[in-house]
Amino acid sequence: MRSYVFLAMLAPAFAHSADMQLKYLDEAIVPADLQIDGDKVGGLSSIEYTNGKYLLIADDSKKPRYFQANIGISGKKIEQVQFEKSLPLVDKKNHSGVVDPESLRVAPGSGDIIWTSEGSVKYKHAPAIFMQTRQGQVNFELPTMFDITKSSGPRHNAVFEGLTVAHSGQGIWVSAEGALKQDGEESSIEQGSMVRISYFDFASKKMQKQFAYYLEPMVNRPEAKPDAFRTTGLVEILQVNEHQFLTMERSYTSGIADGGNDVSIYLIDIKGITDTSRMTSLKNQPLRPASKTLLLDMATIKHQLHSKHIDNLEGMTFGPVLDNGNRSLLMVSDDNFNVHGKQLSQILLFEVDTAQPLR
Repeated sequence: MRSYVFLAMLAPAFAHSADMQLKYLDEAIVPADLQIDGDKVGGLSSIEYTNGKYLLIADDSKKPRYFQANIGISGKKIEQVQFEKSLPLVDKKNHSGVVDPESLRVAPGSGDIIWTSEGSVKYKHAPAIFMQTRQGQVNFELPTMFDITKSSGPRHNAVFEGLTVAHSGQGIWVSAEGALKQDGEESSIEQGSMVRISYFDFASKKMQKQFAYYLEPMVNRPEAKPDAFRTTGLVEILQVNEHQFLTMERSYTSGIADGGNDVSIYLIDIKGITDTSRMTSLKNQPLRPASKTLLLDMATIKHQLHSKHIDNLEGMTFGPVLDNGNRSLLMVSDDNFNVHGKQLSQILLFEVDTAQPLR
């Protein structure tokens, strides 16, 4: 763990066997040629369960949109997946710039849509957080630490990837996929990195607090070629209660027969963490990041999937209550519209077994 001064070791907050377990139940694959309202269904980078329906964002900068779907669950099986409509995310007449849609949630009460864009740092298009209301689109105000410059700010394709509505219902938590330039090097096979998870309230649309999260090193795939493209990141977050979140980390290595995706789900705890919202850099700073407990390495359940495959998972949401009274959890993968080779839009169903019922 280089370049950081920890106040405490990254010890698990709880033993996962006592606090939470994820049990795999079923898988559904979205047809690669499916179209709704003339739009191709693909690039599914997030999933949100609201009012009995599912909203899934499409990672498409040319036509930013999200889909409404009905996912029928019967017992412990996915009975059907029916995409019902395609909905626009931006009004081209009133919007300029480049967006890269990554995550979408629904504000409680109002039903307003909140979504994130990574922009395109390489081409000097800033990342953004939007709220789409009946009156129009509103931008959240980003602090200067997220300004895109040569020496500081976010790296290309490593900005606002994860989003969750806060447990209070008064705001959102937004996670960066990778470390800011001023916070240290990116994660590599040899070392991890520190990324920031920030809270914005709905009233001011400004960041109010923030904490650090330790992103694990890349998964080492020794079968990869020496020049293989490798990346890793924090791709989704989901708040469980006042002080706990689920996080999804995905490591990717190109040129691997199984697709090269390694995905892990963690339970994190923010009790006693350091507020990093006023820290210009996290390097050589005494800080206490969120504690982490590994809940599930997806490689351990791959043989149970119908596809026997873990694809580019990027989204997760709590779904309806199952017949046994436990909550469901659904995950979705981004097939990149198959422009990089054959990939799957897979929807995975899990049962969440917890010591305390989820609200």
